[in-house]
Amino acid sequence: MKHLIYEARTHFTYELFAEFVKAKTPALCMTTALPRKLEKEYGLANAKIIWIADEDVETAINPKKLNTEIWGIIQEFAESNEECVILIDDVSYLILENGYKDVEKFLKNLSHFSSKSNCTLMVPLNPDSVSQEISAALSKKFDQVKDVRSFILTGNKVECPECGAMWHTNVNACDICGYEFSAEKVKPALTSEEKPIPKKEAKVSGKLRMSHLEEPKPEPIPEPPRKEPETYDFDNRPIDDTWFNRGVALEKMGRSEQAVECFDKALEENPNDSWAWFNKGVSLHRLGSLGEALYCYDRALELSPNDADLLSNKGIALRTLGRADEAVECYKKALEINPVDSGIWSNLGVTYRVLGQTDDALKAYDKALDIDEYDVGVWLNKAAALQSEGRFDEAIHCYEAVLKINPYHPVALRNKEFAMSRSLRS
Repeated sequence: MKHLIYEARTHFTYELFAEFVKAKTPALCMTTALPRKLEKEYGLANAKIIWIADEDVETAINPKKLNTEIWGIIQEFAESNEECVILIDDVSYLILENGYKDVEKFLKNLSHFSSKSNCTLMVPLNPDSVSQEISAALSKKFDQVKDVRSFILTGNKVECPECGAMWHTNVNACDICGYEFSAEKVKPALTSEEKPIPKKEAKVSGKLRMSHLEEPKPEPIPEPPRKEPETYDFDNRPIDDTWFNRGVALEKMGRSEQAVECFDKALEENPNDSWAWFNKGVSLHRLGSLGEALYCYDRALELSPNDADLLSNKGIALRTLGRADEAVECYKKALEINPVDSGIWSNLGVTYRVLGQTDDALKAYDKALDIDEYDVGVWLNKAAALQSEGRFDEAIHCYEAVLKINPYHPVALRNKEFAMSRSLRS
C-alpha cells in the first residue's frame, strides 16, 4: 500500500513508522533530518536511516542522485525483504533540488515496484509547500491520501529552548545542542526583593514591518504607473503591507501553515521582498520543513546579503540538519555584521560543541555573556561544556550564576548538586 500523508510537520508519520519498527518490520527511512536525532526521538535504532543532504560527507547522499543512488538503495532494500515499510521524508525538498519531473519519475518507479512487493510506502507532505497542481498530481500516485493536519498526537513533547528541536519528555538532554531537560517543579511565589528576568525571544525569529497610524488623507490624484523597486526599501516601505503583516501575526499565534500562505501572497506581489522570504523561511523552519526553509533563507540572502538575522537563522537550520561546519560559517559572517548579538554568539558556541570543539565553544559563550550576563541558557550551556571536560568547579560557578538570576531553576539546582558530588570525588 502506498500512503500520502498530509501534515504540516512529520510527527504523525514518524510515530506510525515507529510502530512498524517496534513490530520488528524491516524499515527504511530516507530523510533530510539528522539520523541520530530521529533514532533518539522516535526510537528508530533498528531502522535503516539514509541521510539525504547536499553535503560532501560519507554518511550523506546528495538529493540530486534521486533516480540513481537513492533509487538503488530503496530497490535493494525492498528486494531483500519479503515485507517492509519505507518512509520518504521531505518530498518538497526533493522537488526543489531535482524539479517535479524527476520526482514524478522517481515516485512512478517506486509505485510500480511497491505494487509488486509486500511493501508499505509512507510519504508525508505539507500541501502548502507545493503548488495545488503538484499536490493534486502527487495524490494520484498513491493508494490512500490521509489528511492528518487537524490530528493531535498523544504523548507529550518538549521543545529545546536553545535550538528548537522537539523531543519526547522521556529524553534527558537535547542530542543536537546538549541542553539538559528536567521535570518542571513548582516554583514558590516571588518575594518582594526578587526581580523576574524577562524571557528572550526564540532564537529562530522573524521580522515585522510596522506601519504607523496616520490621520485620514484626501483621495490622492492618480499617478502614472511606476516601476516596482527591485527590493523593498524598509525605510520607505508601503504603509499598507497587509499580506506580509498578516503572515507575521499568524506566525506569532503559532499558525505557521497559514502564515506561509500569506507570505506566498506577499511574494506574488513582489518576488524580491527579502523580508517575506525570510519570514516564510522562519514559518517553514518551525514546521520542520528545513530544506524549504533553507531555500527561503538563501533567496532572502541573495537580496539582503548583509542581514545578520538571516545568516543566524540559516545557521540554525544547517546545524539541525547536521551541517555544523556550514552553520559555523554562517554565524561567523553574521557576527562580522553584528558582533554584539549575544544570541548569535550563543548559537556559535552550541555548534562548536556539536563539532567537539569545546574550547572554541567556551570562548563563544563568554562573548555572549559579556554582552548579556542574564542569559540563563548560555550559562547552562557553558556549564555543560565545562562538565564534559571534567571542570566541575567552574561548572558550579556557572550554576550559581543561574541561581542568582532564578533561585528556583530546576536544571541549575539539579546539575549543581551533581557537579558538587563529582568535584568532591575528584
